[in-house]
Amino acid sequence: MPGLHLILLILEFSNSLCFVFDDALPQYATYGESMVLVGGNLADNNTEIYDTIVQMAGGRGVAKIGLIHASSADPLDSANFYHDIFVNKYGAAEANFIPIDTNHTSANRDPNVIRLIRRQTGFFFGGGDQYRVTQSLLLADGSASPALVAIMEMKKKGAVISGSSAGTTCQTNRVMIRGGVSWDALKYGAYETESSTHPDNLVYQGIGGIGLFHNYVIDTHFSQRGREGRIIRLLWDTRKHSLGSNYAFGVDENTALVVTHDGTSQGTGKVIGAAGVTLFDISSSIQTSARYFSIRDVYLSYLTYGDQINLQTRAITFSPTKTRMAGHEMYSKALTSHDIFYGGGLNSGKKPEFVRVATSVYDSIHERVTYGTTHESNPTFKVTMSAVGHDSEGWVERKHSFHSDIISYKNLYVSISEQ
Repeated sequence: MPGLHLILLILEFSNSLCFVFDDALPQYATYGESMVLVGGNLADNNTEIYDTIVQMAGGRGVAKIGLIHASSADPLDSANFYHDIFVNKYGAAEANFIPIDTNHTSANRDPNVIRLIRRQTGFFFGGGDQYRVTQSLLLADGSASPALVAIMEMKKKGAVISGSSAGTTCQTNRVMIRGGVSWDALKYGAYETESSTHPDNLVYQGIGGIGLFHNYVIDTHFSQRGREGRIIRLLWDTRKHSLGSNYAFGVDENTALVVTHDGTSQGTGKVIGAAGVTLFDISSSIQTSARYFSIRDVYLSYLTYGDQINLQTRAITFSPTKTRMAGHEMYSKALTSHDIFYGGGLNSGKKPEFVRVATSVYDSIHERVTYGTTHESNPTFKVTMSAVGHDSEGWVERKHSFHSDIISYKNLYVSISEQ
């Protein structure tokens, strides 16, 4: 009876849909798969970011946050600190220490730990060393441990994945950056192993991170530590790697990229917090002849508060609080720098050097091209920035001065050469 067989298949399919729907956490209907990726130095009083994590985990009095501090040298102490913040300050119902770290890797397959993971409605990965996270949650062959599989399953059900600093960097399913300084990265390139004689080398992990955030390399403490050069070199050197990517996000300190409906065509990243998030695109880049390193046709977009990006198409929507800068520039000329990768720290009251120079191109009446050079020499690297063509535009929410203006841009052309 083919008709009856068809009816049974339809009923079976319908029941499976109901199972998925019933199995999802309540917040899934609003946010889908979600993440809150913080760039480090998260202030205790950053109410918006903490409230966002708690809300996306089910809300005050409901959220159960699994605290994963495998990256820390003292995981329990770090977990106690964040337990106090999430429960006593921001109203989570629970904040539970997930006891997996490099000294307790057997816990990544402990049934009791896995049951604890499945009770959570969200997770927070603390800062430290992202390599420790992968050592704790990946098996020796690079595959996901049972605990990580459980976390992945909870993400699919709507449990928010949040993290700060190393807790953000480790999330990628692409090559994972481990350390390095921009000038050294540009001069010497990327390595998979650390060097005791060259501690500032650009080092990455070829097997990737823990795989919860797809298609983008991630870096943190970004503009405040002048990490633009190192991420460009990492993308370029690993572009043909099986886990390489043409795209990366650099998340600034005390700032978050809030991801909703991850893995769908509606997947969106929205910027909240104190500074910005830089998108790097080397899909059209070309390496040119040089003794050490030279590259052109790199495109950058810098998103600040309220801006959004479609994670699949990379289409950018600027915040409605901002206006287009073209025709409303405030200064005669663009700025330059002789220490282009100097960060300056979040609390300096000034924009980091790269951000300062890049955003000035859009606020200049007479110039659309500028440059910055490295403080270091032998060689001195020159970073040229152009806002001419390529659908490049700047948007701003004016405040009291250039350094307090909230400026965003898209499709800034960048080249790096040796002087």
